[in-house]
Amino acid sequence: MKQISLDDLNRAELNNQPGRTAFIKEWGNFEFDFGQEGTSKFYIVCAVIVEDSNLSQLEESLGKIGLTDEDQVRVRTLNEIIQLDFTLILLIADKVRFFQDVPLTNFKGSFVKHLYDRLYKSLYHAYPTLQIAEDQTGISEFLAGFKDYVGREWPVQNLFDQYDFDFVAGPDRGPSQLAEWISVTISRQLQGENTSDYLNILYWKILSIEKIPGDNAVNLNPAADNRKFNQDIADLAFRKARAYIREHERDEEIEKRLQVSFLKYLIFEAQYGNPYKFITSKQILSILSNYADTRISKDFLYRKIVAPLRDARVVLASSPQGYKLPISVEDISAYLHQTNSIIAPMLHRMGLCREVIRQQTGGKLDVLAEDEFLKYKKYFD
Repeated sequence: MKQISLDDLNRAELNNQPGRTAFIKEWGNFEFDFGQEGTSKFYIVCAVIVEDSNLSQLEESLGKIGLTDEDQVRVRTLNEIIQLDFTLILLIADKVRFFQDVPLTNFKGSFVKHLYDRLYKSLYHAYPTLQIAEDQTGISEFLAGFKDYVGREWPVQNLFDQYDFDFVAGPDRGPSQLAEWISVTISRQLQGENTSDYLNILYWKILSIEKIPGDNAVNLNPAADNRKFNQDIADLAFRKARAYIREHERDEEIEKRLQVSFLKYLIFEAQYGNPYKFITSKQILSILSNYADTRISKDFLYRKIVAPLRDARVVLASSPQGYKLPISVEDISAYLHQTNSIIAPMLHRMGLCREVIRQQTGGKLDVLAEDEFLKYKKYFD
C-alpha cells in the first residue's frame, strides 16, 4: 500500500484547482554569433495558460478576431484579445547580456538549461498541476528539451499518482497560435522596431514575466522625480526580496507561495509599472486570489503575508495607499509614519490605563510590572 505523507496532503490542497493547459511557443534561436545575420539578440518564451473549461470558447473567439501579421492593426488585435480568458507567463532572455554575464564557453548549453529551469519554476509556482500541450505536428526543439528536463529533474508524483506537469496532445490552432503570435509581437517591440508598447497593452494578462539575466536594479521612469530615489535603499529592497524568492519559491505551503507571489508582483510593478507608486491592497488581493484560486482577505494579506516577510527582514514600504518595494528614504518614512499613527495612540491609551489603576490603588498595583510588560514599563518610566 502506498504511504501518504504530510507533503502529499499539502499537495492535495494545491491540486484542488481548475484544470489548466499551457500552450508554449518561442521566438528566437540559440546562436551567439551576433555578427552573423539571422542571430537573434533575444529569446522569448510565451506560455498561454487557459482553464480547460474555457478552451473551446477561446478558440472560437480567436477564430472571429483573426491573428494578423499586419503591424498597423496589431494594436487593435491586442486590445481585442486581452478581453478573452487566458493568462500569460513570459520569459524574455537578453542573449547579449547573458553572453556578457556568464563566464562559460558552452553558452548554448548553459543558456538553454537556465531557460528550462526558469520556465519550470515560473509555471510551477503559478500552477502546481498543469497540462502542457504538444502540437499535433510535433513539438519544437526547445519544448522537447523542456519535456526531458522536467521528467529528469522534477519527476514528482502527487497523491493521485499523477505528475505535476502532464504533456498532452493539443491542437495546433487557437491558443497555440495565440502563443506564437504574442511571442512574435513582443519580439518586434524588443528589436527596436517602430511599434507601440505591446507589453504594456498585455499588462493585465501577464501573470508573471521574468527577464534573463535578472535585473539588479529598478527600471526608473526618466520622467519621474529622481530626487525620490536612493540607490542603496533600492538595491537593498530588491536584493532582500529576490533572496527570499530564491529560498522559498519551491515551498509548497500555501502561505509561503503567496508570500513569494506577493514579492514577485511588487518586483513586476517596479520594473514594468511605476516604481514610485504604491500598489493598492485591492489590486494585490486580486492578483493573489488568482494564484490561490480563492478569495484572499485584507487581514490575511497583512497577518500571513506582509508581517512574516517583515519578520524575515524583507524590506517593504507601506502607506494608506498600499504597498511597494522601497526605493527612497521617503518610502521608508511613509511606512514609519503609518506605523507610528497606529502605535502611538495605543501606547498613549496603555499609559492612561496604567495610571488610572495606580491612582485607584494608591500606587500599590502597577499592571506593567509583569515580566512580559517590562519593556512598556521602561518606556513610560
